[in-house]
Amino acid sequence: MRLLAAVCVVFFGLMAGFFFAFSVVVMPGLNRMPADSGMLAMQQINIAVINPWFAIGFWGALVAAVLGALGAILSRGTGWPWLLSGSVVYLLAGFALTAWGNVPLNRALAVIDPTSAEGLAMWGQYQQRWTMLNHLRTLGCLVATALTLGALQRSRRFR
Repeated sequence: MRLLAAVCVVFFGLMAGFFFAFSVVVMPGLNRMPADSGMLAMQQINIAVINPWFAIGFWGALVAAVLGALGAILSRGTGWPWLLSGSVVYLLAGFALTAWGNVPLNRALAVIDPTSAEGLAMWGQYQQRWTMLNHLRTLGCLVATALTLGALQRSRRFR
């Protein structure tokens, strides 16, 4: 269970850092740009993020969370409630918020012309909602990381 918890810490922490960068740098930077330029930049970011490196982090964290939850339930070893809690928090905040919150917003943004009146009207709403969801998933990933660190700290070998 220790190895599984360590893998979860790495992946959950990796995704927390990725989302954190968007919260504190990327979205504020796009907000400083003219609306059509910011919108076009975000459209390009959403295309660029579909790459093997991001896939390893995002899907790796999902697999780690599922295995972490199952491993915690099946092993009931020392620290299992922490690993289970961290895995569930990641599944809800890191994965579910992304899949059913940010991704649908990105898909809607992808088909809008940044120079159109519809695009300009959408951009402000998109930024506000997308950034709020991103803050939540960042916080969730940080909590998931802390909980899985708790599982490691409570494991027998650390006592």
